[in-house]
Amino acid sequence: MMQGTPRRGITGLVVITLAGCVLAPRSLTPPPNDDTTIALLTGTLGHPLDGIARHPWFAVRMKGEVEWRIYEVGGGGYERDPFREHRSYGDPIVHQIWRGDEAVRGAECLEREAEPWIAALHYRFYPGPNSNTFGDVMLRKCHLHASLPSTSVGKDWRGAFGANITTEGTGVQLETPVLGIRLGLKEGIELHVLGLAIGIDLWPPAIILPLGPGRLGFADR
Repeated sequence: MMQGTPRRGITGLVVITLAGCVLAPRSLTPPPNDDTTIALLTGTLGHPLDGIARHPWFAVRMKGEVEWRIYEVGGGGYERDPFREHRSYGDPIVHQIWRGDEAVRGAECLEREAEPWIAALHYRFYPGPNSNTFGDVMLRKCHLHASLPSTSVGKDWRGAFGANITTEGTGVQLETPVLGIRLGLKEGIELHVLGLAIGIDLWPPAIILPLGPGRLGFADR
């Protein structure tokens, strides 16, 4: 028992350290409702997965409205503040915000595509498809350029084999359930092994790690 305690303490310290090493994160204050807005966020799952897995949701608010419509696997509905008060997910991170005409087009797409995809989902936590696969698919279907963090296990699920343009739109991606790779002008290089990702993000610069927020360096932009 005494030998295991220091090891657990070191592991916990590493996770806590990584969680605090994302520079210039996006604000969790919702933008004003003077324009249609879509936000992509992730939050941590409960213990013991809180340091190694994240869950995504899209929050959509039309111009002039007060409440946000939520699109996610295992949830949904309307909320006043999905940035800071979304269900039981911890450590929320804003990965991207779209406003204006782009958000209007994205909102129409999410309304059309999200519920049918979720209804047809045969959920599998690992290697997928799961809630993170949903996030990746919706980014592609709705032409919303952003990246889910490396700790969104299942985001790279493509079945036995898949080849795509990256969700950022500036690279290519090849995936199998065991190994995968993502290369891009913004994305840098990211290797996937059994659903875990490591690599280097070129813009904004960061080291990609399969712990905490998924990156050591600047936050997604």
